[in-house]
Amino acid sequence: MKREHVIFLIIVLLGLVLRLLFLDKPAGFWHNEMVMYNQTIAGNINDIIEASVQADVHFPLYQILLAGWIKLFGNGDIVIRLFSVLAGVLNVIAAYFAGKELKDSKTGNIFAFLTAINATLIFYSQEVKFYIFLALFVTLSLYFLAAIIKRNKVWAYIGYVISNLLIIYTFTIGILYVIAQGIVFLAYLIIKRRNVLKNFLIANAALVLLILPFVIFILTHMNKYEGAAWIFTSNIFTVFVLIQNFFTPCLIAVYNNPKVYIPTLGLMQLFFIYIPVLIAFWGMYKAVKTDKINYVILGIPVLFLLFETILCMNSGLRMLTRYTILAVPPFLLLVSLGLSEIKRKFLWVIVGYLFVINIFYLIFSPQSAVRGYRDLGEKPAAMIMVNNKISSNDTIVLALRKNDFDKYLDFGGRKFSLLQDFVHESYAMKPNLTNKYDAYRDYVSDFHRVNPDFEKDFVKRVIEPMKSSDRVFYIWDENYNTFPVKSNEEYLKIPVMTSSLSKMNAEAFYICNKYLKIQSGYKLKYYRIFIFEK
Repeated sequence: MKREHVIFLIIVLLGLVLRLLFLDKPAGFWHNEMVMYNQTIAGNINDIIEASVQADVHFPLYQILLAGWIKLFGNGDIVIRLFSVLAGVLNVIAAYFAGKELKDSKTGNIFAFLTAINATLIFYSQEVKFYIFLALFVTLSLYFLAAIIKRNKVWAYIGYVISNLLIIYTFTIGILYVIAQGIVFLAYLIIKRRNVLKNFLIANAALVLLILPFVIFILTHMNKYEGAAWIFTSNIFTVFVLIQNFFTPCLIAVYNNPKVYIPTLGLMQLFFIYIPVLIAFWGMYKAVKTDKINYVILGIPVLFLLFETILCMNSGLRMLTRYTILAVPPFLLLVSLGLSEIKRKFLWVIVGYLFVINIFYLIFSPQSAVRGYRDLGEKPAAMIMVNNKISSNDTIVLALRKNDFDKYLDFGGRKFSLLQDFVHESYAMKPNLTNKYDAYRDYVSDFHRVNPDFEKDFVKRVIEPMKSSDRVFYIWDENYNTFPVKSNEEYLKIPVMTSSLSKMNAEAFYICNKYLKIQSGYKLKYYRIFIFEK
């Protein structure tokens, strides 16, 4: 066996091991994973599609594939996460072949190595979400683009069309990546490879025809993206969040981006953030300086991020790491192309350094990709309800979706969601205002008293139907614990959903405490469970 093949196998094994680390998450699925799981188990393919497009505007390719996986292997938490692990390992393999196809085996191994140790790709290789599949499909698309350049064979164009279809039918925003890729590559072909131009145009015509029905659907449902503006915040500082998450082992704001990125200087930051970022940018600079064709690889993610920025400025979409994961593979490929140009001894020093800091941080840091951000899960709260013998006579009141605990809790009683049942009512928001900051301003800013209309509605719907000794399991969500806001400026910096749900979270607890007697309480890291009795 050749030396480069041995190295490749070692890298694949490394990628697998890193994605299996701490795969068993004691807290179970967090809210977004539960949303994906509930869509997946909605029923047959038509049921899954209906459940998914009603909640969002993504075609549920991932959910359909996951449904098949669950039927084959079961619905245990680890089993379901293994589906993402598989995609993550396949991404490492695809990276090798993409780098090899574009240049040589050395570049392929560097690309595979950077993919194997990348914290963002590891994180989403353990997440019950479709984002790691996007990275895999983008890497495959890069491979087929390289094959088009080198071979100009029919199978390369077919692979290009299929990989881009997979991107689009997994994540709607993937259309922006496919368009950016098509524009950049088309410009390259016009300037350098006109003999390939005709076939590439035919392939893209086929791609457009295959996605046209879905594009029409998206264009007629774009208003759904407007709702995202009240959930997330992002600004110019978000770019530093993306850079850190793309190239270093230290993940931050994986769920929601911070309001302001504040850099700090110290040995930890130097070794784990600044040096890895400098290596990445130096590798990209080396790549484009060595061969001008590498501007094509650079142009794809840059144009994609530009498109996404424009979309963010004109819609409710926000620049989150998970939404920009499509840019990670081409950036890593470009870094690989640059590192492949340096002397072997220096390359081994860089590879060794990146290996040590990534593995060390991954294993020993409580904030690492495999250990951090994993206490948001719903399972501990569900187990407390099970241990307290919750029955169908009882009631659950929680912040977000009513089925958040269904995977871990067999409960046939009443469930109320502050988000689904109360927060959109007229007493909480002014009607006919598209700007939710204005719509919720009066409600959130009035922190001197409980909203009387909300109290009346809550008592009527939740408390009055209860009989003697019936209980309310009130799930206090610490993610919605920012109320009261201190000023209008603070209000504008916090996502509206956080502000409005935080006030309602506090008010609902007060109302339960006023009309019911508290039986017991439990404190978890992100949840508090209060049991009230009538």
